[in-house]
Amino acid sequence: MSTKNNDFKNIKLVALDIDGTLLDDNLEISVRTKKTIEDLISRKIYVALVTGRTFRAAEFIRKKLGVEMPIIAYNGGKVVIPPKGEVFGRKIPLTEAIKVIKYGEERDLYVKVYIDDVLYIKEPDAKSLAFSSSNNINYKVVGKLSENIYEDVNMVIVYYEYDIHGVIDEKLNDIDVTITTSVSNSIDVIPKGVSKAKGLKIVADYLGIGRDAILAIGNSLNDLEMLQYAGIGIAMKNSDLGLLRKWNNVSGYTNNEEGVYHIIKQI
Repeated sequence: MSTKNNDFKNIKLVALDIDGTLLDDNLEISVRTKKTIEDLISRKIYVALVTGRTFRAAEFIRKKLGVEMPIIAYNGGKVVIPPKGEVFGRKIPLTEAIKVIKYGEERDLYVKVYIDDVLYIKEPDAKSLAFSSSNNINYKVVGKLSENIYEDVNMVIVYYEYDIHGVIDEKLNDIDVTITTSVSNSIDVIPKGVSKAKGLKIVADYLGIGRDAILAIGNSLNDLEMLQYAGIGIAMKNSDLGLLRKWNNVSGYTNNEEGVYHIIKQI
């Protein structure tokens, strides 16, 4: 479905996923996109970042934009609204987090753990160190994770050696967590009852904005509930196949073609 059929005149809140949506593949934001976001905010239209990233990594992107805006981090596990500050925060209980970590370890899968914006890894590797640097987050090398994590966790990410296409292993069903996907070969494990959509509802309720006045844009399966919740939900042209199978309101542009700009310029 072309985005030209959407009616943007009543939009009061724009919710933007970051990776694969706001950012291009070089992790940059185009000048036109940045200026259009500034213009929306100057017109009293709220723009929020909604991401699976840590809060610190999302804040790094906010500073690039140079504006104040709500941030929904950890796939909805932490919600910060200026000038109030944190209005919602929930973590995975340690007992449940350890179950997820052991699931990964028993299958020799790569596991990452996030606690309070710090990345915990078993051993240093080039990919994690590059990720830490590019996303402005600190990391700790702690050895076997299941034996060296001692507190509640914001998020656990488990990487498979193949594309799972959004299909979750049934062996995880008995663990009291929420599981979503942001890339095709991994799962994001977050607290029970948490989602980007629920985080967005918290922001909208706080600001007194109805869901019909919300525009949400994303590109992964972890964005689906958010797109469903918003009055207008638009998937990027470059979206994961798992999302495109379930959502047909799709931009004609990718994240490398200023897809966000081409949508929000219509507001």
